[in-house]
Amino acid sequence: MIYLASSSKTRAKILKDFGFDFKQINFCYDESGIKKDNYKIYPYMVVMQKLKQFTNVHKELNNVLFADSCVVVDNKIYGKANSDDEAFLMLQSQSGNFAHILTAMFFKGEKFNISNLSITTYKFKDFNKKDLENYIKSKEYIGKAGAMMIEGFNKKYIQKQIGNTSTAMGLNAEILKAYL
Repeated sequence: MIYLASSSKTRAKILKDFGFDFKQINFCYDESGIKKDNYKIYPYMVVMQKLKQFTNVHKELNNVLFADSCVVVDNKIYGKANSDDEAFLMLQSQSGNFAHILTAMFFKGEKFNISNLSITTYKFKDFNKKDLENYIKSKEYIGKAGAMMIEGFNKKYIQKQIGNTSTAMGLNAEILKAYL
């Protein structure tokens, strides 16, 4: 049994789809102290912060999975949008551009740990303005890094993909499955 230390419905769906036996534990994390100055390590630093905060409260648990993702466009790191306007700017930067999704995970096991940072890159067609406005109005972007929903809004605009879809959705399940 894995404990998913996350409130993410998408990560829970990924684990379910890949056949993992898991229990989800919602936990509120403070990520505010982590600087967004190096996209190559940012999601890993967030995961390590989550690990620290969670284990301070749940010292007794093992087989705990932590993950975090960010979207990088033109070397700018995007986390979760705090407003419709911010979501619009994040998505506008992806339109007709390359977007890189970096997902870090850390599995704290009884006998071993797994640490991984994966990248999936997309080249998107230009987004239709009305479609973009409708997506933002739907609020489906909430809780999504870069306001991106690769299994939803962004999917129809993909021109090219390099990497795993699960990474883009928030958890490299292929790597996790290989070790567990």
